[in-house]
Amino acid sequence: MKRETVARMGAGMTVLLFPYVGVYTVIPLLPMIPLLAIFLAERKTRVLSASLASLLLLSYGLFLLSFGLRSTDIELPLYLVAVSFVAPTFGALAAGASGIFRDLGRSLVYLATTTAVGVLAIIWTGPPAIGADPERVLFLATLGGLSGAFLHSASKRGERDFAVPFGSCMVMWLFSFDYPLPDIQYMAGIYVFALALGIGAYRMKAADAEAVISMVIVCLLVIFFADIVWFLILLSFYLLGSGFTRYKYARKQKLRIAQSRGGVRGYKNVYSNSLVPLAMAILYGVYGSDLFAFAFLGSVATATGDTLASEIGETARSRPRMITTFRTVEPGVDGGVTLLGQTASICGSLFTGILAVAAGMAGAWGIAAALAGGFLGTNFDSLLGATFQARGLLTNNGVNLVATLFGAVVGAAVWMMV
Repeated sequence: MKRETVARMGAGMTVLLFPYVGVYTVIPLLPMIPLLAIFLAERKTRVLSASLASLLLLSYGLFLLSFGLRSTDIELPLYLVAVSFVAPTFGALAAGASGIFRDLGRSLVYLATTTAVGVLAIIWTGPPAIGADPERVLFLATLGGLSGAFLHSASKRGERDFAVPFGSCMVMWLFSFDYPLPDIQYMAGIYVFALALGIGAYRMKAADAEAVISMVIVCLLVIFFADIVWFLILLSFYLLGSGFTRYKYARKQKLRIAQSRGGVRGYKNVYSNSLVPLAMAILYGVYGSDLFAFAFLGSVATATGDTLASEIGETARSRPRMITTFRTVEPGVDGGVTLLGQTASICGSLFTGILAVAAGMAGAWGIAAALAGGFLGTNFDSLLGATFQARGLLTNNGVNLVATLFGAVVGAAVWMMV
């Protein structure tokens, strides 16, 4: 067995010492001793050892602050740190992860191992109250596994041992507040549903492994904080986007404007179009205001309308015109618009609104929010493309993110007016 493997296993096993960390223990930071030994003994795990030790110190420091200042609620629970220890050690070793996951199978092994061992780690290190809440234990462990698997694949080798423990810990910490979760049977069903969708998208070559993990994260959070109907509306964007990417693909290739990799989506595309809808779903779950529902519709309609405007509009026989000057430009130029593309944008936005009304998510005004948000958001996307993107100030993914935020603002404005 390689020394690095033994060192990683040793780092993961230090979780067993976590229950003995505290103010009144003889050695308050007992797990620091084996981490220091691993740091000195194995050069390849020094970044990992230092990262895990830093998380432990952060948790202990915030605990002391909360212990000394009763008025503060800032605390990084030790059981979350425990899961962040599991991800880059047992999860990575089980997946045979010496590099980036080139296939979805390794990501799923990483996810399953981190979730299973993470559940045990939370029960072992957490207070009795957390152990009595199986839904929250499973939710946090799964979130740690998903974020860990994604960060492992998306990070460079030299950054991985820092990004995975810190990133997964921060994601779990962000969602560790007290929020009512569905019962564990429903949660298990949603996990199966999300993974089945992801595997289907991967097998159809609509998304790569990183994008699949990203979509599963978005799926779980949208459903748990809002409703499955919300995710089905967001899913319609994924399906339409993937379908119309292949629309007249040979012609787009001939014009050299086709999506790269045969239209396979990456995680940047997923997050640039989904972060704003995800934020609106979470805010709706926390505050319960329909303002966030209308904003959600505006952002999803923007993503849908913009994708259809690009994928269909680029096949128009007429030459596109720059949105800022109305001069004709070559197909595929950032900021170029066509009548066909504008029509496709309206149709995509209307589809989002009608689907929301049919599913019972919103009343008739939901169509207005989707249509206004989608159409204006799509054209705002073109305006950003002609200005900021053309000057290199924003990438295409950055433009998508800002445009969906603009569409959300328009959708919220419709709610405020009615």
